[in-house]
Amino acid sequence: MQEIKWLSQGGSVSVRDGVYTPDTQEDTYLFSEEKAPRDFSFSCEVKINKPGDCGVLFRAQGKNGIEWIAGYYFSFNADTHTVTLQNVNGGDHYKNELGRITCPFEYGKWYTVKVCMQDCNARLWFNNFEYEVPPYYTKFDLQLKHFPRGVIGLHFGEGTAQFRRVELGENTEIFDLDPDKSYQNPIIYGADPDIMYHDGTYYLYYTDTQDMSLFQCYTSTDLVHWSEPHIVFHGCDGWGNNEYMSPNVIYYKGLFYMFYASHTAWDENHKRRVQVAYASSESPLGPFKSKTCRPLHTDIQEIGGHPFVDEDGRVYLSVVRFNHGNEIWAYEIKMEDGVVTPVEETLTQLMVPDCDWERDYANIVEGAVIFKHNDLYYTVYAGSHYKGSYAEGLAWAKNPLGPYVKYEYNPILRKTAFTRGTGDSVYVRNAKGEYIMFYHQHFSVTEISPRQICMDRMKFVKMPEGPDVLIVNGPTATPQPGLA
Repeated sequence: MQEIKWLSQGGSVSVRDGVYTPDTQEDTYLFSEEKAPRDFSFSCEVKINKPGDCGVLFRAQGKNGIEWIAGYYFSFNADTHTVTLQNVNGGDHYKNELGRITCPFEYGKWYTVKVCMQDCNARLWFNNFEYEVPPYYTKFDLQLKHFPRGVIGLHFGEGTAQFRRVELGENTEIFDLDPDKSYQNPIIYGADPDIMYHDGTYYLYYTDTQDMSLFQCYTSTDLVHWSEPHIVFHGCDGWGNNEYMSPNVIYYKGLFYMFYASHTAWDENHKRRVQVAYASSESPLGPFKSKTCRPLHTDIQEIGGHPFVDEDGRVYLSVVRFNHGNEIWAYEIKMEDGVVTPVEETLTQLMVPDCDWERDYANIVEGAVIFKHNDLYYTVYAGSHYKGSYAEGLAWAKNPLGPYVKYEYNPILRKTAFTRGTGDSVYVRNAKGEYIMFYHQHFSVTEISPRQICMDRMKFVKMPEGPDVLIVNGPTATPQPGLA
């Protein structure tokens, strides 16, 4: 490890038994006299003692006074429960937020912080979960392009924080991975992904926004190498009028069922309605065909169509309905010999967009995927508009039809400055039983297409009180070890 010699800015700092403590209530920084290695690993522990921002600066310049500090700022605020990454330049009064996460952490506890850089690849950790087991998940994983060299800085705020166990050295993280055994997001073209693992093969279904008259599917045995797309459904084999969206496939009693959304034909008032329909096949690669050629409901608009099979064999379908925005509803369905029938008396409203992050640009909750863990039913769902804070939230219930309680620190997956429109997630469990989230990202902040598919690890962590919480190691943008 490299010995660090510090320069102070603002107030002064005392060091006792390895603990760095500010002497005054002034806004205080320490900066390393020497630049960090080009590829470095920096770690420390931080204890937050009162409201205010504190954190770590890296690839920074800080020798010309506080008002001239420039670089990357990895900050923590226990009052707002936020962890933030910013690109700052005090001289130009410039501050650009690259990412923000809300998560539980407290005053008066020591938390491990780590920053690893290799070229433009950056991984940043803030280990706030008391019972998280290795491998620990990053708070930010992205590619940065400014300030190729710079110093390390500690920001104490106005008496806000203390630091200890401060270490700087050459980078020991592995970024240069074997391409035959690793992946890097985005992995492949497509929108509205759905993933199924069946007989040793992963089937990745998607919406092709360039040709919405059909559905296609990639296959893989290792989640690294993907086949060319297979056409698995033609619109003429089901119900709808072009613009086929969001294929979701499930295996049930010897058949594969595909649920999807499409539109009615134009009516005399030049309007169309969107509804959920289905098709079935004896093979995961189709051809999927409908026996009834009708939607599940003809009297109301619906999109989505995510199925869930409970341990007792009962099947439920979550959909989106519209009421001054998008709302999540669900109902039980019967599936027999390729025919799906809703159990109408079970229709239940699961959630509405009532949180601030779900109402950015438009009022939206959608795409609920239900699964069971430790006797609770969890759902991961998308909220907000893709032009706003489109992200993935978490909720849980004692029954598949709710009532659901939303996680206090939602969303659990959200955009960064470089990965936009992260949402519409689904999950799969690999051969080892590990959870993997698939989701899409938007290529542009202003255009809905094209979209690209990403995948990242996810896991449950035990909490001191209450249900386990699902966390995601993403969105990642640097090379990642394989998931199969």
